[in-house]
Amino acid sequence: MAVAGCRVDAPAPLPDDIRASGVVVSANPTSLVIRPTSSGRIRFQVSDQQQQPIASYPVDFAIVSDSGDSDTAGAMLSTAHGLTDDRGQTDVEVIVGTLALKDRPAAFSVMATCPGSPGEKSDILVTTNAYSVEILPVPADDLLGSISVATTRLYFYDNAACADLDLHDINASIDQARSLHVISANSSYVFSGVAASGVHAVIGLGVDSAGTVQIGGCVDVPGGALLDSETIRASLFMDQLFPTVSGTFAVASDFQLNPAPPALKTVRLAWQQWARCPLDPARLWIDCTIAALNPNPGATLCVPDTGEVGPLGEQLLAIRGTDVAPLAGTLPGPSDTPCHGATDGSGDRSLEASVDALFTETRDQLTAARLGEFPAELATLLDDIRIESQMTLSRANEANSYWAQHDILGLTFPDALAPISFEVRTLGLPVTSASGILSSFKAGQLSVPIHGFTFRLGTSARYAFEATSLKSRGVNDIAELPRAIFERAHSSDQPTALLGCDAFDAVACDQIKQARGCVVGACQAGLDALGRGLAAAFDQLDGAAIDFRLAGSAPVVDLDGDGLADALGMTSAAGGIIAGTGLWAAEIQARAGSYVTYGSWLATPAAGNH
Repeated sequence: MAVAGCRVDAPAPLPDDIRASGVVVSANPTSLVIRPTSSGRIRFQVSDQQQQPIASYPVDFAIVSDSGDSDTAGAMLSTAHGLTDDRGQTDVEVIVGTLALKDRPAAFSVMATCPGSPGEKSDILVTTNAYSVEILPVPADDLLGSISVATTRLYFYDNAACADLDLHDINASIDQARSLHVISANSSYVFSGVAASGVHAVIGLGVDSAGTVQIGGCVDVPGGALLDSETIRASLFMDQLFPTVSGTFAVASDFQLNPAPPALKTVRLAWQQWARCPLDPARLWIDCTIAALNPNPGATLCVPDTGEVGPLGEQLLAIRGTDVAPLAGTLPGPSDTPCHGATDGSGDRSLEASVDALFTETRDQLTAARLGEFPAELATLLDDIRIESQMTLSRANEANSYWAQHDILGLTFPDALAPISFEVRTLGLPVTSASGILSSFKAGQLSVPIHGFTFRLGTSARYAFEATSLKSRGVNDIAELPRAIFERAHSSDQPTALLGCDAFDAVACDQIKQARGCVVGACQAGLDALGRGLAAAFDQLDGAAIDFRLAGSAPVVDLDGDGLADALGMTSAAGGIIAGTGLWAAEIQARAGSYVTYGSWLATPAAGNH
């Protein structure tokens, strides 16, 4: 077969000035569609740097394919060598055979090379289809990565839809695509040989000058919309910012409750009753015992009401000490009872002084119990809370959107008397999972909208307080605490030593000249009431139903450039990346009112998820 230019086996010597100035090769056309068992012609132009044609210059031709010879439809070239004519041109004809698969085009290139030039190629597509579509990549203007896009990589998939492909794992399907086409930003590319049936997908990846993928997108081209006499245009919106954040992440969230929740004051007021007055805990013990003599079932726990405690209670009130000031540094509360001194209104020894004397032999034990430190320990306990959780993210149908499921796994109180953690199953929280959270990924941030759980801050804080502050005092729980403290009361002026309520009863009944046993039942009931009141104070921090709601965002970090998120937020710079932590805004709903707080969070892929 004759072709333009002369075929030579030994090219003529090259002029020195051409080798020094460089050679430019161009192809016409740059792409060519050939039907099976047919042929097509490509003309290559050889010029110098001043765009002047170079005549009688040797050119070599070769078929190249990224995917191997099996995808070249048995193509052959009319010649492997050529010489340019007087216009600096030489032609080569491409002859193709049949397709291995009739419904899948074959794609390869014809490369022309010559001394002094890296060469040029023309892309060949062998197909029975003759339709074409122009793809125009359009970067989204609200994505942080859009401004740095220099080129766009285009991958065309015959008979495939975007739903069948993974934009964030292009390597998984790259062998199904036609040859890669790289175009400059703000330009388009025409794909020829497209079937007028089925659906075809085109993936576009926006790449910066360093070769890093910044954004991407995919568009479906319906074959039925193509015209045999016109090239239609399809816009490919690159509206997904890399990297992908799909997968399961282990999340650690830290909340500083500063200022403190208003309900914390209620808890501290209840617990400072152990050491609010100079003669505590004797004063507290007497209050609870007299209040228990009130037959009214709605009576306030440990608050004796004059005229409501019966004759026996009135006798005890009469021998109480005169009112004295509370200890310095205590908080005033609306239900505080008066503090009482060592003498009554007649100058005689008060009931407080008598009951306080029951601790004479065990004063060191009482001091070691550190009853006055309860309020401060409670305040410190609720300084900080850490929530361990798990967040599972999967892509939603909307661009830059992910479905999130957030599961609370555990709570930690790092500033308790000793750091203490609980798994949520041990706390009995009814709702610890939130799903169907439509999150968005823009400008490098994953935004997680408001969602909620049952948190029960008061109940959780009570468990932490019992496991740390009370345990350090040798007590298991709040119900046990009153008896553990008041069992230290000791009366040894009898043949048999009396302890706890028996010792209290002996002192009180003797002082009002009543038979022994007159208040022992009220004393026992008072201790039970005290325990219930101390526990109930924590309930003010609990809410009903969903009582903890939060929303936030975190920077998505890809440390190794593999397109997968390595972290959501970072505390320090790594790999040249400075991201910062994620941020939460949260609302805690309690019986005493809602409370807004803020926290930080970090997330890393769960084990086996990256």
